[in-house]
Amino acid sequence: MLQQKLADSLNWTLLHVLIVIYEEGSISTAANRLNITQSAVSQNLKKLEEQLESQLVIRNTKPLELTPIGHYCLQVAQTIFTEITSIEAMKGSNSHLLEGEIKLLVASRLHNPKYNDFLVYFKKKYPNITLDLTVKSSMDILNNLKQKTPAVGICLARHIPEILNQQLLFTQRYYLYCGYHHPLFSVPDLSFDSLLKEDFIAFNSEDIGDVLSPITVFKENHDITGRISAYTNNLDEAVRLIYTGYGIGALPDQFIAATHLESKLRRLPPNEGIADIPVYLFWHKDRALSPIEAKFIEEIIEFDVSL
Repeated sequence: MLQQKLADSLNWTLLHVLIVIYEEGSISTAANRLNITQSAVSQNLKKLEEQLESQLVIRNTKPLELTPIGHYCLQVAQTIFTEITSIEAMKGSNSHLLEGEIKLLVASRLHNPKYNDFLVYFKKKYPNITLDLTVKSSMDILNNLKQKTPAVGICLARHIPEILNQQLLFTQRYYLYCGYHHPLFSVPDLSFDSLLKEDFIAFNSEDIGDVLSPITVFKENHDITGRISAYTNNLDEAVRLIYTGYGIGALPDQFIAATHLESKLRRLPPNEGIADIPVYLFWHKDRALSPIEAKFIEEIIEFDVSL
């Protein structure tokens, strides 16, 4: 009966406010996106917390962080609004007639809740389209596409090849992390200065001019001079090395938040992160697109998976 009472009385609009607060990272930017006042956003959040009788947001963090119950409510809210968007998707009366296979080349470990929502939407609207998805490095994806491979790519790129069309999909914010077995993991009140001489885990693509070079630029501009204790070209291995205490390193926050290792990794100063790395959609300018490739590109651009 208590569950039914909550379902009957809960204002679903408040759940949308929670989603926007999480995606934007602050009350002020959420207000700008929703085109309402900061006070209105705060009041909506307060009403939701009162209805659920639980604190959902830790307010003294930048960006704002969710409590455990807040994360659970976010997942519920995202599921609800994904289903709502699917109603719009099914309004296309001829969408079920499109069929065939789209080859997607995708960089590994790209995590974005709105991209997941798009895939749900696309599957429901075009149930007869098959995705042939191959994971490759961003460099390999760009090289394949430049050869007019019949494929669409989603990856990182520092320099955009002139022969490829591109559309910015979203950005990944990178933060510094240490792991459970690192001495800094349990040190209270860490300052940024305490990190400057720590050993560092680096990606091969952090070289100047490469896709993750903004991380190197940040380190140089802020006098992070610790030695590189390990290199890797794989995000999972970087997480493993950071977790096991080989050094601190930069990781995309959205990916870490979606893994079981979140409690085993500690986000380090600066609180605002160190770099925004863009993720693009690519396709060749001179290769004729199939109707379903064109529809995929059109739909993902219109859906807008940016956070």
